[in-house]
Amino acid sequence: MESGGSSSLGLSKKGKKTERNRRAWTPSEEKVLIGLMKELVANGWKTENGFKPGYLLKLETGMMKTLPGTNIRASPHITSRVTIWKRFHGSLQTMLNNNSGIGLNADTGLLDCHDNCWDLIVKVCIFP
Repeated sequence: MESGGSSSLGLSKKGKKTERNRRAWTPSEEKVLIGLMKELVANGWKTENGFKPGYLLKLETGMMKTLPGTNIRASPHITSRVTIWKRFHGSLQTMLNNNSGIGLNADTGLLDCHDNCWDLIVKVCIFP
């Protein structure tokens, strides 16, 4: 199994050398994490304001059981991945609810829009 992790030395704000860890998640690791999060929801770990305290430890333990030898930790790996998912979800929700001409194709699960609409999104969101 690939660990997907890498380390490099960087400079902190004070100029001291610190070790930075960057991790590339594999699709199978993401699938396992999503499955574990769904399991937590089904078992009552989700509340109105998010997950109950201790959910990250449960996810880390589940990842270790499902993918033996993994180096995925609750912090920084799982928290970072969840933050990225939240950011992507917010962007998609804004595009879909904005009457921007973008829709979700129920058959394929892909976004649908006209070329001129997509050009505008790229112009405004990606290259402002």
